[in-house]
Amino acid sequence: MKKRAYAESVYGKLYEQYCKEHFPDTAQDIFEKAEHYYLEFKKEMPDLGENMMAKNMLDWYTIVSFYEASDHKLDGEALLAMKRKDAEKMKFLGKLVDGNKSKWPYRLFEKTYVKFNKMSKEHQAKGEWMDTWKVEINPDHRTEGFCFHLIGCPIAKHAKAHGYEELLPYLCKTDHFLAEVMHARLIRTQTEALGGEYCDYWYVGDKSPALEQYKDLEQI
Repeated sequence: MKKRAYAESVYGKLYEQYCKEHFPDTAQDIFEKAEHYYLEFKKEMPDLGENMMAKNMLDWYTIVSFYEASDHKLDGEALLAMKRKDAEKMKFLGKLVDGNKSKWPYRLFEKTYVKFNKMSKEHQAKGEWMDTWKVEINPDHRTEGFCFHLIGCPIAKHAKAHGYEELLPYLCKTDHFLAEVMHARLIRTQTEALGGEYCDYWYVGDKSPALEQYKDLEQI
């Protein structure tokens, strides 16, 4: 069988598995419709370049494609269920990475975003990657874990332009799942999806004293 275009997103396989389990009688029809929607959405692909961040946009197109293809049955709650199940499969990482003891994951995170920033500036000087996220590394001057801000989210822009705002908070919440597997927590006070000026990320160990200050913070 020909590989579908949405399979280039890691979400493609998750949605197919979920459909086969929950909608076995209509799964193939959903796949075909999702493929059509995905190809149409890709025609609107902003100028993000080819990089780790651009893949997030393909994930988003997959999410809204299956949302439409299923007549909105594959909604935000379904998305959370899929990602929780996927995170469960990654539990073995918790034996290898402890966000309370290991510093290298935070350093790797930082190195990755520093490299993306460098590449982004080089491409934008040539008039490329003009629609990508802006990344500010540790603007809050944190002394533990890893902190960064994402500004100008193209996913949020697409969602608001096409009426998919209700899906955005669910997608944002999935950022917490993998962190928890690795004995870490994401502290986040705002997202563009919920009207914030930017999306803030601060990853710390799940035993960090910093969590006490944010114990009443809603997970967004």
